[in-house]
Amino acid sequence: MRFFSPKTEAQQTLSVLHRMRESLVRDRTKTINPLHGFLMEFGISLPLGRTVIKRLLSILAEHELPIRLSTLLQRLLADFGYLDEQITQLDKQMACQLADNDLGSRLLNMPGVGPITASLLTVEMGDGKQFGCSREFAASIGLVPRQYSTGGRST
Repeated sequence: MRFFSPKTEAQQTLSVLHRMRESLVRDRTKTINPLHGFLMEFGISLPLGRTVIKRLLSILAEHELPIRLSTLLQRLLADFGYLDEQITQLDKQMACQLADNDLGSRLLNMPGVGPITASLLTVEMGDGKQFGCSREFAASIGLVPRQYSTGGRST
């Protein structure tokens, strides 16, 4: 039986922050997708992504759309702006918590590791003493090689 050390309050807080951020990103995507669809119904095709949404007001000014539709699209744009701001604030909080955490700061200094990866590893790894080797840690977060086997035999 494996025993794991309980997570600290800082780790639990960082975990909650990640789940909140993930939820807000999902909601932001739910706001962008219908906006693209509504504009397509009126023959306005926008490139995919959220960067073009920030230019939506200028795009609406270029095309003649019904006033009621423009009002509804501006509501969606306001929702998008609110969600984007909330995500930005959570990212700042995450950076502050990583700066206070020794492990998080060390992970940030590694090439290719950004704040989200560093904070997730900080939450999942803990002090790391519960893992006998790096393979155990990789398996605990789901990084395992693909298995090609059937009926207990490897192929």
